[in-house]
Amino acid sequence: MAAVALAAVTTAAKAATVTTLGATGSSPVGIAIDSAGNVYTANQVGTVSKLLAAGGPAGAPWPMAAANGPWGVATDAADNVYVTNQVSSNITRITPAGTKTSPFATTGTGPLGLALDPAGNIYTANVNGDSITKITPAGVPTTPFASIGAGSGPYDVAIDRDGNVYTSNVTSDSVSKFTPSGAAAGSPWPVSLGVGPNINPWSVAVDPSGNVYTSNSTANSVSKITSAGTLAGAPWPAAVAGGPRDVALDSAGNIYTANSQNATVSKITAAGTVSTLASGAPLNGPNSITIDRLGNLYLSNSNGNTVSKITPAAGETAPAPPAIPSAPTATAGDGAATVTITPNPVDARYGDPSSYSVAATQDASKACLITAPATSCEVTGLANGASYTFIARANLNSWQTASSSASVAVVPSVTPTPTPEPTPTPTPTPAATVKVASVKQKVTRKGAYITSRVTVSGAGKISQRATTGSKKLTTRCRVSKATTAASTRTLKCNLGSKGRRALKKGSLKLTLRTTFTPATGTAAASERKLTIKRRR
Repeated sequence: MAAVALAAVTTAAKAATVTTLGATGSSPVGIAIDSAGNVYTANQVGTVSKLLAAGGPAGAPWPMAAANGPWGVATDAADNVYVTNQVSSNITRITPAGTKTSPFATTGTGPLGLALDPAGNIYTANVNGDSITKITPAGVPTTPFASIGAGSGPYDVAIDRDGNVYTSNVTSDSVSKFTPSGAAAGSPWPVSLGVGPNINPWSVAVDPSGNVYTSNSTANSVSKITSAGTLAGAPWPAAVAGGPRDVALDSAGNIYTANSQNATVSKITAAGTVSTLASGAPLNGPNSITIDRLGNLYLSNSNGNTVSKITPAAGETAPAPPAIPSAPTATAGDGAATVTITPNPVDARYGDPSSYSVAATQDASKACLITAPATSCEVTGLANGASYTFIARANLNSWQTASSSASVAVVPSVTPTPTPEPTPTPTPTPAATVKVASVKQKVTRKGAYITSRVTVSGAGKISQRATTGSKKLTTRCRVSKATTAASTRTLKCNLGSKGRRALKKGSLKLTLRTTFTPATGTAAASERKLTIKRRR
């Protein structure tokens, strides 16, 4: 394949602020950050440095001696630090407390590039052994990659969302691909980056769609290989002056390169448009680059023995890609399931997801979306009686992570209709009764009285009223008495002085109405007609 003409720089990035985070050991190469934003560099002089997120070097025991020829550096979920040692062909592991453990052995010589998968397995690109080593979190090398050629002179290693492994090979100017089990991918892999002058692909990165990018130090370019294993056409390879050594991606698919020869940082959009993000002092031989959750960039300056932090103008960069979420939980319903995720913890290495895509492992079309700050959604259309597990993927900008581990299985089922409790038949309240047993009248010189014996059926109030007239009633007396139970009570209704005066004129024809208002229920009444004779 003939060398491809390079696209020219077409835009200028917005102004960015470049500061020095701190000094490192001699000739820092690899760079990484931990969950708190502290920065680590692998220094070829034989040490590992730690710079605090707020700036300045960490105290003792940093910087720490590694082995021989430290190059690549990475941190795991627990903030352990791993460093590849090219000359001694092993890996140094340093705990968050600053304790160095026994070196992890490799199965190939000259390990440079370093990557970790979500399970904590370590992968190294062994430049002298033309191989990849996979090492378990316990430090045990595995065998699948050891005997498989990774092209010639593998410098860097990357892992895609499906667990496939890639190396950039500086000697053969190619990119190799291996399956998660360690088998070499078939044709068209390895993919040649071109012929002619040396290309020297120093580093490799993969986006969520499986596109592969390499920074080509000698060719001054960035190449793109599609997930199908073909070199992307114009505007790729993109022209990047200054010997690009390392490449990093943000969550929007923008690509950033550390250009060691002209002390610049380039930005390439997903569409291939190139611009200069930062240039000049304090950048000095920038070698490796990484990005944090806010879109800040960090570079190791191999000539200046420092780390630079680039704070871009607003909107110029996107945050780092999100981390893979933990396994969700699920609760079965009727033909559905409610799936709940635990939001990703705040971590300087990863961007904060804007949403989580949920799908049934058994049928990816059964899915739902959780948009932050919500933490659950309902997957519908499930078959009752079938068993389902669910996975989640974190989304941010154009990035979607690999799937989480699966949830515990649940089985949707028809929700039984509850049998309603019978409505109790209310016990009818006995009808209230009132009975006037006897009525006596008495007229004296001082007054006139009606005395009656009244029997009622329960607790309540007995009231009595004596009136004269037919259309217009005149009340002659009124009396009431409370009762707490069924009983017979005596009521004495006094007609008073007015009644006495009325009787002097003649007899009074009265209607005596007796009403019993029970504590509960309807009132009952009884009427009697009586005549009180005139008293002379």
